[in-house]
Amino acid sequence: MAMIWMSPWGMMGTMIRAARHIFFLSLVLAFSTLSTLHGQQKDFQTWFEAEVEKSLKNGLDLSGEFEQRLYDNSTRYDRTQLTLSASYDPLYYLSVGGGLRFLTAADKDGDLHPAYRIHADASGKYTEWGVDFSLRVRFQYGFEEFFYITSFSENAFVNRYRAKAAYHIFGTRFDVFASLEPWGLINNYDGRFFKKVRYSAGGTYNLNFQSQVGIRYIIEDEFNRLNPLQSHILVFSYTYKL
Repeated sequence: MAMIWMSPWGMMGTMIRAARHIFFLSLVLAFSTLSTLHGQQKDFQTWFEAEVEKSLKNGLDLSGEFEQRLYDNSTRYDRTQLTLSASYDPLYYLSVGGGLRFLTAADKDGDLHPAYRIHADASGKYTEWGVDFSLRVRFQYGFEEFFYITSFSENAFVNRYRAKAAYHIFGTRFDVFASLEPWGLINNYDGRFFKKVRYSAGGTYNLNFQSQVGIRYIIEDEFNRLNPLQSHILVFSYTYKL
């Protein structure tokens, strides 16, 4: 019996095309069910992001992002965080990377506490009809004590998946995008993996070859917990490329 051989490029294209269809179906199902969710608390939040990016000639990309978040109808301080990341493209359709996040978050009493996150991810990308489709898988680990290795096992190991579609409006400086990102706790012992899902849509405007401003709207739903929270989040961003 003859065997059918498919190149790595063909395999990746097939995977991304499948992810594209799943992405659009998930968006339709997600937004169609938002009005039927019961027992949720709701909150309006505002996030501000500033990022610096640097691309090196060897295919390595570096970035640093500073972020400020407000919650409780955007009247209370939630957290400040700094994320340092690096990524590398071994193939034109594949990117791998990792990073470290430092954050200071407020508890219910308003007291501030430091925390840390490390992450590793892989992204596949595919372009069709002028639309850039991507699928990212991220493993993230959070801990509270930076210098104590023994405390790592007591913290959350999070697995996140993000499907994204982006489109450049021809002849303009505008790009628009939409994404779907569910995530869960790998070391959760109640048997219910998924804890949150995030639906996002927005756009960016290129001020020049180096600077970009953006705005996006996020709906974030919690699952598998009592009194789940539905957050409506408005995000303002600025990116500068060195």
